[in-house]
Amino acid sequence: MKRLFLIVILMLVLVSFVSPAGEDCPKANVITTMISSNNSFQAVQPLDFSKIVSGGAMLSKDGKKVAVCLSNGNFTTAQMSNIFVLPIKKKEEFIAVIRFSNGTDKIVPGTYSPASGYGKPFWVYAEVALHKGEKGVIASLGVREGTATIIKMTEDMICGKFHLKVKPGSSIKGEIAGEFNVKLEKSRW
Repeated sequence: MKRLFLIVILMLVLVSFVSPAGEDCPKANVITTMISSNNSFQAVQPLDFSKIVSGGAMLSKDGKKVAVCLSNGNFTTAQMSNIFVLPIKKKEEFIAVIRFSNGTDKIVPGTYSPASGYGKPFWVYAEVALHKGEKGVIASLGVREGTATIIKMTEDMICGKFHLKVKPGSSIKGEIAGEFNVKLEKSRW
């Protein structure tokens, strides 16, 4: 009887590791909400979130960080995840980036939160790359609450959902929500 109980417990733990809430992967890449009081964000309004053209995720070489990128422009995952050279050339284009980090451990399915704190396990934050001048700009959405969940992750795909926002009463506005089901690539760095 004890053996059966241990097997059942082990199976439940494994199932929760693969799919945190027993959820299926979203069928499409969607941004339902993205707002910010950031001046660079306000300068390119209105942005069209109704059609996500590009989506991808870049896993760091050590496996401890992953950047999930969604855009209304036509970009590769390498272009979208590059923080040094932004590919955006048009005012109406954006790249939303949800950055997951798991401290000293590798990224795994589960629920991540900005409240965990930088460098801590299961931490996440959000930013958006926008058109500004010749080089573009990356604007933090200032999120401090909410969650982003990796539902499933394999060698070549990652899926999940996110709803991140600033703390109530904050002097700034910032929120992003949506779902992703994208190809996962591994960085050389």
